[in-house]
Amino acid sequence: MSDDGPAESHGRRSERSDVIEVGWYVGLLGHRTAEEIPEIVERFRACGVTAEILEEVLSDPNRLLHSPDRDGEQWAQQYGGPAGAALLVSELLTYLAHQHRMAARIQLDLASGHAVSPLHLVHPAPPATGDVSTEGPTP
Repeated sequence: MSDDGPAESHGRRSERSDVIEVGWYVGLLGHRTAEEIPEIVERFRACGVTAEILEEVLSDPNRLLHSPDRDGEQWAQQYGGPAGAALLVSELLTYLAHQHRMAARIQLDLASGHAVSPLHLVHPAPPATGDVSTEGPTP
């Protein structure tokens, strides 16, 4: 059994830990540094939050944000309980702040008549675990 156990209602479990590792980096690397990710992943895993749940929240925030009204008193259980839901909301806020900074940068460049500055959507550092190869096949 993996320590990547999902929150109860999502019922997903990966058979390969490297797939989960890739999922974490895909979800976090755009707004977090490679150095921050292992600690963040550890906190999420401790609550039973999977990379898939994180990706769902970041790609469709309304699902989490409307859960308390839509899903009743036990809404947080699908997100790893109250602690998992709190971590997800915190990560969502971090992600949205990053998105806001990128949009503000584009707006400033456009308003000032300058060319839009290059946006670094992914940090250049490889994952800390070395589990994920960023290179393609060798010809």
